[in-house]
Amino acid sequence: MSGYDSLDLGEEQSRRINALKRSQDTFERDTDHTLSHLKSKLSGIEEALEHLEDHERSVTRRFDTLETDLQEAKESAETRSEELEESISATDAGLERLTTRVSALERHLRQAEGAVVVDLDLDRGGKLRGLGLAAEEGLVVEETLLSAHQRGALQLRITHYQQARQELSRHRSTVRDAAAVLASTGAGDPRRKKAEQAFTKAAAEAQKVQDRIGRLAQGAQNAQAEQFADNARRAKSAAVVEAGQDARTQLRVRLRSRLSDALTGTALLPVWFTTALGPMAPPRRAERWLETALDVLAYRVTYQVTDPVLALGSAPDAHQDPRRAERFSELKRNLRDWG
Repeated sequence: MSGYDSLDLGEEQSRRINALKRSQDTFERDTDHTLSHLKSKLSGIEEALEHLEDHERSVTRRFDTLETDLQEAKESAETRSEELEESISATDAGLERLTTRVSALERHLRQAEGAVVVDLDLDRGGKLRGLGLAAEEGLVVEETLLSAHQRGALQLRITHYQQARQELSRHRSTVRDAAAVLASTGAGDPRRKKAEQAFTKAAAEAQKVQDRIGRLAQGAQNAQAEQFADNARRAKSAAVVEAGQDARTQLRVRLRSRLSDALTGTALLPVWFTTALGPMAPPRRAERWLETALDVLAYRVTYQVTDPVLALGSAPDAHQDPRRAERFSELKRNLRDWG
């Protein structure tokens, strides 16, 4: 190897070494930049974690505070509930004592000379009983008639049948129109394909509706028959029902007037009345109390109950008089709120 060749080889190696050094420097710079960027991100993540931990600690403190407040509120509510129960018990005891005193005072008044007890059962000539019986007769007849809900259900069955027939008519009309197009057009006519599709679809739908009509027809026929029968009963009993409604209105007007006079007068109320309903209407449910009192008065005058102690008298025989027995049970339930 000549001296020149050795010199060229040394320069080549020197260039390679310098290139490697430059590459290493570039790699180190890039690595330092990447590491710096990663450290910055890691620092941001650590800071976010710290904020998250602070927030979690704050939420935990708030939850503990809310839990404490809830426990305190629960204890306070329990305390107030106990106080309210004690107050109610005391009020009930006071009311019971007051009722006992009023009863004792009323007994004393009844024994006093010249004490007057209003006769809420008074019925001169039996006019009130006549109204009560007429009202009852009207109610009995009304019970044989279909209710508005029952008539509505019957009409719905008829309507479904009628709607199905209308739907069938529409499908059949579509089939006829499509058939007319098919009969009057050739194979290449653009209207023919649309007519074929309409014919196929309408024919299938018509068959479905026809099957449904078969199921609905008997129900609609029976419903219509029941309607006709109910209409006939209504026409036949209209006078009795109307007379019963008028009688009930007149009876309650007269009894309401009598009761108002008794409540505002100075005469004593009958024992059966105060036992079942108390001496006067409660302020919050006065209208309901009054309606119950009128129901009891109407029951007594209609069935001629004269028991001086029991508002409804003895329980009637359900087999002999089911209507009266039903009213007796209903009134007995209603009186539980007042006696």
